[in-house]
Amino acid sequence: MSDRNQHTDHQQLPWSETADLLLRLALTERKLSLAMQKLEARNLELSTIQRLAETIGNERQINRLCEKTAEEISRTLGAAAVTILLRDKVTGDLVTMASSDDLTLGGRHPHVKAGDGLLWQVMKTGKPLRLPGAAAAQQFAGRQIAQPGIAVPIRTKEKTLGVIYACGPIKGREFSARDQALLLGIASQAAVALDNATLFHDLENLFVGIAWSFASALDAKSPWTAGHSKRVTQFSVAIAEELGQDTEFLNAIQTCGLLHDIGKIGISEKLLNKKGTITRQERRAIAQHAEHGAKILEHIDAFQPLLPGIRHHHERWDGSGFPDRLMEEDIPLMARMLAVADAYDAMTSDRPYRTRLTRADAIAEIDRCSGSQFDPQIVEAFIEVTSHRMF
Repeated sequence: MSDRNQHTDHQQLPWSETADLLLRLALTERKLSLAMQKLEARNLELSTIQRLAETIGNERQINRLCEKTAEEISRTLGAAAVTILLRDKVTGDLVTMASSDDLTLGGRHPHVKAGDGLLWQVMKTGKPLRLPGAAAAQQFAGRQIAQPGIAVPIRTKEKTLGVIYACGPIKGREFSARDQALLLGIASQAAVALDNATLFHDLENLFVGIAWSFASALDAKSPWTAGHSKRVTQFSVAIAEELGQDTEFLNAIQTCGLLHDIGKIGISEKLLNKKGTITRQERRAIAQHAEHGAKILEHIDAFQPLLPGIRHHHERWDGSGFPDRLMEEDIPLMARMLAVADAYDAMTSDRPYRTRLTRADAIAEIDRCSGSQFDPQIVEAFIEVTSHRMF
């Protein structure tokens, strides 16, 4: 045998070693494939959670937050129906905040009594649960009840806020362990956002309570102006609703309406109740209440967005108002709404120096001053409101 043939035979591996090498290579490829699948699943989970965080991170309205979360779950998991239930602080029941498709219970959205059913078990244990169609049918009615479902808790570190239930995978498959992990990740993100929204809501209620207290204190100074701030608030909110303002604006103008005359807290009761003609100096003192009101509240961060409305609610559309002679759209929108509401209530209320106007005469006067004292668009909205609401 030649030296060349001997060299070639020496390089060849036995069949058993070759097969072993191929098997190891196949196993390595399989492990790599599984690792890539896990990595892709993890990337999907992270991108979904990041997208959800961007969508709901600054959402302060709990209903909208739940609706957006349900939409994200439907899109990501391909679920035919998603329901989000939160625990009621008073009753302890699970109450639906968002529900897609037609998941209902007795003609209504699901309402789970404390201690009842499988969803409550998820709430109580803080652990996810798979629900076959038969089990879901005990809780729900609707097209999707025969489909498999999965329920996960909405948990923070300290407490369980509620439950997310998804069912009816569109592709006809059962939810996987990966789907469950993704849903838990979404629920965790939603829990943080819900906790923040709840804290914000509680803080907002605190400041509204403070505003009501300020308004009551002001009402106590004079029987002639008692209830004025509350009525102005009612009128202003109605105008804002007519103009299609969002919930955040409606909440802000509600608080601003209660506080718009807070500067009068420094005006003497004698002047507020004076029946005769007031002097120029007294008129100037009363006119300064808008500026004083803004100064009283300027050191409270939560009231900062309200200061323009308080300071400028006596500006006029033609620029002849006070304190800064702003005109037209330079006047903050909130202040323009308050101006109409404030004037209407003043005209339809008795004062120590005159009797009230009729509702019809006051509305006619508001309309007459459109384009001079008041923003025409605000006046139009106000007249539309008064046509179907009795103030």
